Amino acid sequence: MHTSRLASVVACLSALALLAGCAATPPTLTIGPRLHSLSTDKRILLSDAAVTELVDAERPGCSGAVAVRGEVVWAGATGIADLATGTPVTTETRFDMASVAKQFTATAILMLQRDGALSLADPVGRYVDGLPAWGRTVTLDQLMHHTSRVPDYWSELDEDGIGFSDPADHGRVLDAIRELTRLETGSGYSYSNSNYVLLAEVVARVSGQALPAFLAERIFTPLGLDMELSPSLVAPDVALSYDDTDQFQPSGWTAYGAFGIITTPSELARWGDQYRAGDLIQDDFAVGAVDEGTGEFYAAGMDIEADGSLNHNGRLGGYITTFTVSADRETTIVVMCNGHAANRFGLADALWQIWAPTEDADGSATPAPTETVSP
Repeated sequence: MHTSRLASVVACLSALALLAGCAATPPTLTIGPRLHSLSTDKRILLSDAAVTELVDAERPGCSGAVAVRGEVVWAGATGIADLATGTPVTTETRFDMASVAKQFTATAILMLQRDGALSLADPVGRYVDGLPAWGRTVTLDQLMHHTSRVPDYWSELDEDGIGFSDPADHGRVLDAIRELTRLETGSGYSYSNSNYVLLAEVVARVSGQALPAFLAERIFTPLGLDMELSPSLVAPDVALSYDDTDQFQPSGWTAYGAFGIITTPSELARWGDQYRAGDLIQDDFAVGAVDEGTGEFYAAGMDIEADGSLNHNGRLGGYITTFTVSADRETTIVVMCNGHAANRFGLADALWQIWAPTEDADGSATPAPTETVSP
C-alpha cells in the first residue's frame, strides 16, 4: 500500500502537516481510524497532495475524481495529455475508460430483458448470425458473466496479422469471433472481450440501434452524462495513449461493447451513484454473479469484492481506468490515465484510503481493489 507515500506528502506540505495536528515535526499519517474523522476540506487537501506526489507531471498522466451520493466532491489531475504539444491533463480531459465500459453494455442487456425483448437464457445465436456451433448453446447470461468459454478475439486478430494499431472495425472483430470455432476447455469464469462484443451486437439486433446510439438515447442523455461510445476517438480534449516507454500507442480497433466509451473521471464517478439509488441499475445486476476463484464475483460487467465494494479496472493501449464503488454505495472513486508508467493504482489506493477507509481487525485500512483486468 501507499501509506508511507501519503505520509511523505504530509511531511512535505506544511498545510497538510498542520491539519494532521503537528507543529515543526510532522508525524506519520495514520491510515485507519484517524481518516474516518477527517473533514471534507482536509480530504480534499490530502487528495490534491496525493495526485501531485504520486503522478509524474512531466509524463503521461492521470485524472481522478471522487463522488459522494452522486455529487463530485473532489477532482484533480496532473501529467501530459499530448507529449508532442505539451498539452496537460486536466480534470476536463477525456479518456477511453477501456474495460470499465462493460458495465454499460451489461446494463443495456438488462434493460432489454426488463422490456421483455430478450432473456438472459437465450442462446446468442438467436440474435447473432454466422456463429459456430457454440452459438446454439452459449447463452447471453454466460456472455455477461464470462462463463461462455468463447476465446478472446485478440488472439485471432493477432494470428491474422492485425496489430493493435491496424484498422479493425466492429464488423471485422465480429468476423474474427465467428472464426473461433472451438470453445476453451474447462468450465467456470474465464474473462474474454469477445463476450461483450457479442452482447453489443445483441443490443443492436434486438433494439434496432447500434450500441453507441442505444447508450446515448437510453443512458447517457437521460442521466445528463457527458459520455460517448466512440472507440479510438481523436479530439483535442481526449488524452493520447502512451506505452510504458512513453511512445505513442494509437489503436485502430473500433469495435465496441468491451470498451470504447470516452469521458472524464467526474462523469464516470457521477454514474457510480446508479449503484446506490439509480433507476437503471437494479437488483438484477447481481443475479447470477459468478465466483472468479479469487473471493470476487463477476456480476453484470462489475466485480463484487469480498468486502461488498464494486470494482472494475480497464486497460486499452496506454489507457488505464480504475472504478470503485464503496460497500455502502455512498462513494465512487475513479482514476483514468493515459500511460502505463503512470502511477494509476497508487493514486487509486491513496484516494480510497482518504475517502473510503475501511478498517481491518488490526486497525489498518483495507486497500481498494486494484487487480488489473486484462485488457
